[in-house]
Amino acid sequence: MTGKFDKFFVILAANFFFFLNFSQLLLLPKFIVHLGFTPKDIGLVMASFSFSVLAALPLVGIISEKMPRRWMFVFGSVLMFLPTYLYTLVEDMGPCIFGLRILQGVGFASAFGVSATMVFESVPQTHRKFLLGVLTASNISTHAIGPVFGEYMIHAFGFFWFFSSAAFLGGLSCLTGLFLPADSGKEAPVETRFTVAIPALGATAVLGAVFGSTIIFLPPFLMSEGIGNSSPFFVCFVTGSVVVWAVLFRFMNRLNERMLWFVAVVLMVALPASFVGSFTMKLLWVLSLFFGIGYGYLYPSLNASIMDAVPTMRGVGNSLFVWAFNLGMLLASLGFGYLSDLFGYTPAFVMTAVVGLFLMVVPFTAPSSVNQ
Repeated sequence: MTGKFDKFFVILAANFFFFLNFSQLLLLPKFIVHLGFTPKDIGLVMASFSFSVLAALPLVGIISEKMPRRWMFVFGSVLMFLPTYLYTLVEDMGPCIFGLRILQGVGFASAFGVSATMVFESVPQTHRKFLLGVLTASNISTHAIGPVFGEYMIHAFGFFWFFSSAAFLGGLSCLTGLFLPADSGKEAPVETRFTVAIPALGATAVLGAVFGSTIIFLPPFLMSEGIGNSSPFFVCFVTGSVVVWAVLFRFMNRLNERMLWFVAVVLMVALPASFVGSFTMKLLWVLSLFFGIGYGYLYPSLNASIMDAVPTMRGVGNSLFVWAFNLGMLLASLGFGYLSDLFGYTPAFVMTAVVGLFLMVVPFTAPSSVNQ
């Protein structure tokens, strides 16, 4: 492998450990239920994370254009793993849990807000979209490993060791981050087209809303149905996302981009739409696989199109992408929590599917955003 690909593997490893820490905390809603609180409380806690991500990202984008992105990543890793351990001190829904989640939001913005930019600046132009897909698949793979391991730690040892183990993985991310590439790649000046990125940013917010509603609230929904272990959902979701870039990538290159986009949207919204009637566990796992395939294609495609639209300010472009995605996550955390309190989980999931269908209009409003 050339030096450029060596840099990519370091980025891949640092992000992998970072997301192992982050993905274990996808089970944080179970901890909130354990404390005796409601879906609305889950939404408020998870929304505090998204809110701090949104507040921090504009500054992260600006700073990342001025200083080595490596140090932004290391700073973000520290703010992710230290608060993770401090959750062991939380006993109620007071300021402590919100403060820790806010700090982690700043950490997430700092680390993840520069990851894709480092990939774009460290690999050949012809490999960018594919390797961004590989990074996305690797990050998503932790959404199976982290929750599965987390479920084991909770049931075998309790929440203290659950949080301690997640913090340890975050510490590994911080150490690996010290070896990230320090120099940014420079390219010849090209026109920066923020207007081209606007439709893709809107689609990214919708994608974040569908993803957030499903990922955050499916585990407590399954608990309400008497199903305590939600890890099979994460395993199937991750498998679908990895399959897109590990198996289907060459095949997809031969197909029409708009058709791929439509199929991906349908596959993704099929899971929340399925709760309108009775469902079997086998059907749930199959639809979770489809959810992963759809998400695995849509996410890196939008990310790549936004950074390609602003080639001279990719740090800002990637921050805008993550900002839009987390705006959707924030709306999901607040909106779904209140909707499920008022009407129940099933109507809230159906409304999530309806919102996801708005992604269908993206190829018509901005075909260049998805046909890279």
